[in-house]
Amino acid sequence: MATTLRETRWANQIRKTLATAGIAALVSTALPRAVGADSYNFNSGNDNGWQRYSLPAMWAATFAFPDDGMGGKAYRIYAPPTGDDPFGLGNARAGSFLPTVYTGRFYMGADFLAWNANWEQEAGLLFYLQDVGLGTSDGYAATYSSGYKRLYISAVNDERPTTVAEVGNGNLVLDPSRRYRLVASSHDGYTLVFQLFDLAEPDSPVMSAVGMDGSYYSGYCGFLVFEQRYPSATDGAEATFDNYIAKVPADGEMPAIVTDLLPPPAGKAREFYPRISVSILDRDTTVDPASIKFFLDGQLIPNSSLTIEPAVVKASNPANMARDFSGATASYDITTLLPWGSKHTNAVVFTDNTGKSYTNTWTWTSEYPLLPATKSLPIGSLGVRGFDFRTVQSDNGGVNLANSLARARLQLAVPPQVPIDRSATGIVQVLDWDKKNEPPNNVPGLCAGSYINIAVECSAYLELKAGTYRFHIISDDRSGLYSGLADTADMLVLWENPDSTANATFEFAVEADGLYPVHLIWEETGGAAKLQLFSVNPGDQSEILVNDPSNPPGVIKAWYPLVCYSAESITGPWTVERTASNAINTVNIAGSDCASAVVGSMVTGGRFTTPVSTATRFYRIEAPRKVRITKFEKGSTTVQIDYVLE
Repeated sequence: MATTLRETRWANQIRKTLATAGIAALVSTALPRAVGADSYNFNSGNDNGWQRYSLPAMWAATFAFPDDGMGGKAYRIYAPPTGDDPFGLGNARAGSFLPTVYTGRFYMGADFLAWNANWEQEAGLLFYLQDVGLGTSDGYAATYSSGYKRLYISAVNDERPTTVAEVGNGNLVLDPSRRYRLVASSHDGYTLVFQLFDLAEPDSPVMSAVGMDGSYYSGYCGFLVFEQRYPSATDGAEATFDNYIAKVPADGEMPAIVTDLLPPPAGKAREFYPRISVSILDRDTTVDPASIKFFLDGQLIPNSSLTIEPAVVKASNPANMARDFSGATASYDITTLLPWGSKHTNAVVFTDNTGKSYTNTWTWTSEYPLLPATKSLPIGSLGVRGFDFRTVQSDNGGVNLANSLARARLQLAVPPQVPIDRSATGIVQVLDWDKKNEPPNNVPGLCAGSYINIAVECSAYLELKAGTYRFHIISDDRSGLYSGLADTADMLVLWENPDSTANATFEFAVEADGLYPVHLIWEETGGAAKLQLFSVNPGDQSEILVNDPSNPPGVIKAWYPLVCYSAESITGPWTVERTASNAINTVNIAGSDCASAVVGSMVTGGRFTTPVSTATRFYRIEAPRKVRITKFEKGSTTVQIDYVLE
């Protein structure tokens, strides 16, 4: 459903004149059916009885029935991109609904089997849908946003949404290998609940959006897919659903309900000392807060150790919407470091005002970021301090590109997947730039004032001891810190921006002393441009820039990723040449738009020197760019290897 631009999500205003101009209708007229219960598993390979919601002509949606992986069929809805949108149709979108009217009290759910995680889109459920048509549809949408990584409940007026509730903090990343279920419900017609379940834990929600709104009270239920990135020649919207049900629960069938559990069911706890938490929302019945009991791996947690609040608080809801709801929230902080990869089972037991008891059990894994020793080099292997950086920038006609790390990766790809207008490669000692400083600390490789559509990738080996670390990152716009010198399928996410800016701390563990490869990706779309990376002393909370060249006590050193390896055979095994010293050659970088200004320093080559071995040795060099050995000279006591970076 297209809409006016708003900072939250949906990106375009549909032109209502199209509805009266007769270009197309979105959906055929449907006669309401009597209130009852609807269920549909799509195993028949059709959607008979459903009303399809689609754009016209070449932008029409497709509705298919793929295998559901369980011997039956599912329901796939695909809305193609509208491209340059010559007729002003707006965002790609599509949906489907059954013409049964539900009024006030209702429950609906469907399996959520597949979605396009590479597109910025929303997909999910529609309820209280009415006045259905191009530019006229009203009701509520309960959706998962793969672009913003959140759950949303939106009140929709003439295809324009207003956020009623949201949850996820930009960190809700669904696993395509898992199967999920979406559930929307209301026990009173204005307290709205949207829940996500992992089907491996079907009774314990991963997350719930809870809101309160009375704009609509009656209408149809169905499905929606919606493109967020508009205009786009490549991004549409698609999702696959199955096992749909909608009904009107009888009085008393909607008791107090668990809405949120931490750590999430079938999920991972990334904190060293995770918090166990449960939120219970009052509905037909009310929770007795004093009755709440917690179990961790079968052991009762003393009630005196619990923190119990007599409310369900949804702090991420918009400020002008309800945030506090009747119910209770109980929590307990684990105070011992759990073994990495260990699996745990939680249970919560509570009773409601009728005396009925309820139990929710869920499992999770302790999986804080851990840098494994197998990925490290011995301390002392490298001799040049600093980070390698590669900066690229796209003018794009003065128009901002998408504000995302995905866009940054397209710019940084080799070859680039987005046209690049300027680029630079070099070495920096610290990750510390801010265009607002006077004078500004410029983005390395760029002239002052060039701050639109930038992407930077930095890499280094961090010198770390076994133990735990806390870093502090300030980022405008987005950034992420990862293991390894480049993106790989098995890289570890140490931290990643949930929003367009960040001022956050994060923690990770190190298995053994060593030099650990890491890379950071940062992007700036428009406006301010800032990045700073600090280590934090957990004792006094003091901070030091990573690799501060003044070497204050406690500094985390970063080593430039130029490594000399040797082996007795050309087929290996190769080991780092720990005794090799490295003298690099550098040149100043002149800005492409400010030729007289030095905007960085670039490593052009250098020389490794290592003692002569008594055995036959082969040597190779790994570098952040293509490297070529130009000279190999064996003396009486040393071997000299000259190289250039291209």
